[in-house]
Amino acid sequence: LLDPRTLIIGGGLAEAGETLFTPLRAAVERRVTFQKLPSLVPAALGDTAGCLGAGLLAWDLLNQPTTASRPTSEVTT
Repeated sequence: LLDPRTLIIGGGLAEAGETLFTPLRAAVERRVTFQKLPSLVPAALGDTAGCLGAGLLAWDLLNQPTTASRPTSEVTT
């Protein structure tokens, strides 16, 4: 990430709320010295984001057109 505008924090970390976000914002402010500070936000989907992403990836893979593979001349035992 070279110049992110927003940092999205998800999963169990996001559930910590301001207990996490307040010191995290301060740490980002100390370290980002030459760019506009990115906003820090909790993930809108919370803990379900990873499951949704995995499901969508599986859906995409299942909906790809398949191509027949050529039979090989090798015999396996």
